[in-house]
Amino acid sequence: MVGKLAATLVTLSLVIAMIIGPTARSVAQEASVDGSYGLTLYEKAAEQGSAEAAYRLGQIHEAGHGVQVDATRARIWYRRAAEKGFPAAQLKLGAMLQTGRGGLVDLAEATRWYRAAAAQGSAMAQYNLATLLEYGRGGEADPAAAAELYEAAARAGIAEAAVQLAIMFIEGRGVAENQVSALAWLSVAAKDGMVGAAALSDQFAAKMSVAEKQAASAQAAAIRP
Repeated sequence: MVGKLAATLVTLSLVIAMIIGPTARSVAQEASVDGSYGLTLYEKAAEQGSAEAAYRLGQIHEAGHGVQVDATRARIWYRRAAEKGFPAAQLKLGAMLQTGRGGLVDLAEATRWYRAAAAQGSAMAQYNLATLLEYGRGGEADPAAAAELYEAAARAGIAEAAVQLAIMFIEGRGVAENQVSALAWLSVAAKDGMVGAAALSDQFAAKMSVAEKQAASAQAAAIRP
């Protein structure tokens, strides 16, 4: 039963990756570019050293707000902002390097920029970094670090991270195997609106004792009251 559920969760996580990818969720969460500001003003501010202006220019060129979509130029502007320590730009640059949008794929560099953004508290960067570290994409595998990052992202409300962490608890990969914690994180994912998580949580809970379910419920409530 556990093996079948774990396989189902892995399949779900792959579907998430195909639908969301490392960029779409962060794009959806960004505020839209304010059309009241002209492109020229952003360029002037960026040339004067504004990291936020450089980031906004990246958004403009990536989305094609008043200009043709140009992922290559977007990557250039995101890099300028990222080098100035702007976490949203570090996340964007990491995603473009991971997917090859606007240039070559470079997972090692993507990892570096995700680390920089994650260190500044970006939950999506924590999640994206964990997906690379878990299996050693772009560097040496570090499942334990991936689990810590998934937990940080999940606590910040990234439901996909909660599902991934549940899988790790089921399989005992990067963390000690713990079915109660797995159920707790599935419950958290369900509370955070993850499609299918509630059904999987119920399916998993059906094979657990009353005491285990109560413990998982208490753990989930402590994470997400």
